[in-house]
Amino acid sequence: MTYQPGDNRTVYEETPVQAAREDMRLEARRSNNTTAWIVAALVAVVAIIAVAFMVASSNRDTTVSQEDLATVAEQARAQGALEGAQAGYNAAATQAQAQSSLNAQSSYNAQAANSQLAADRAAADARAAAAESRAAADRSRAQAAEAAAREPVIVEEPAPQQ
Repeated sequence: MTYQPGDNRTVYEETPVQAAREDMRLEARRSNNTTAWIVAALVAVVAIIAVAFMVASSNRDTTVSQEDLATVAEQARAQGALEGAQAGYNAAATQAQAQSSLNAQSSYNAQAANSQLAADRAAADARAAAAESRAAADRSRAQAAEAAAREPVIVEEPAPQQ
């Protein structure tokens, strides 16, 4: 918006109270700004001291003794032995399971073969018994026919009834 000649314009004058308030705000900003810089400087100093302490303490820990190396090697051997035992156990368990399955399968096959053999024997015995029965029946018929041919058959006729 632009000012045109003849337009009414409102002008606000700054009172002494408002000016004092503005001065206090500027001073508060200046003091807060300084305080922030001081706090930041203290934090930076503490961080530098902490980094220096960490670097100094890490140099002391980097010296590894023969005893430390022996301890680490012993721990590695123990871990390797444990892993080897676990692998052996897993292999044995797998083999036992496979062997058990194989044993079960072979036991099933043997039982099936034995059952088949017993069934074959029973069938052969039944066929032999049937053949013997037929032969005995044939002999009985032949003997009956032979006996009938040798002896005369007397047939009595019943007396007439009166």
